[in-house]
Amino acid sequence: MFCFPLAEVKVPGKLTITLAIQDTPYVNRYEIWVYPPKVDTAVPDGVTVARQLDADAWGRLGRGQTVLLLPDPKMMDDANKSIAGAFETSFWCWPMFNRGAERRGITPAPGTQGFLCDPNAPVLARFPTEFHSNWQWWRLVKNSRPVILDATPADYRPTVQAIDNFARNHKLGLIFETRAGKGKLLVCSIDLPALQDKPEARQLLASLLAYAGSKRFDPKAELDAALLRRLFSSE
Repeated sequence: MFCFPLAEVKVPGKLTITLAIQDTPYVNRYEIWVYPPKVDTAVPDGVTVARQLDADAWGRLGRGQTVLLLPDPKMMDDANKSIAGAFETSFWCWPMFNRGAERRGITPAPGTQGFLCDPNAPVLARFPTEFHSNWQWWRLVKNSRPVILDATPADYRPTVQAIDNFARNHKLGLIFETRAGKGKLLVCSIDLPALQDKPEARQLLASLLAYAGSKRFDPKAELDAALLRRLFSSE
């Protein structure tokens, strides 16, 4: 057993614990993620946090404001809108195991293959990550509903994109952005409000809010308003 004080760690980051047997080639390495105990999750001026694109959210977008959308997972529990989030990758033949699960009357595995993202994207500036999923994402993606974005333009890519299996091949967004009306919309389909007792969730929310309230948030794409209404409106 060993102890290492982390009070001096002021910014979030990945650390590596290395254990070695002296005078031998045997070494084990363990990655851990460390976050400050307190992080600013106050909503910046000019930003609205919404759980759905209701009349109020659309009105704000129409007036040129910024909305951070954290969709209510109950509203997204629809196979035409999203799929269940998963950290572990699907087994080698998802269609076969999916049929087997359905025959046995059990819930099939989501069938995704991890995700890809740009670790240098400004939306993730305060949430250290690699270009792929790793253990600091485990609880986050287990409490997510990757959004089906098949109807978006072929060249549109989410900032954080879940990788679907070969049979279904959806374009799946965990974090993505768009212009909407005169305003700007940032979407995160992780249920961050329900996870604020977890340091990684607080840190990701802080990163999203800081980005949404900054001049760097300037989406280039504009997704179809009808698609956004279908996905994120309760109507």
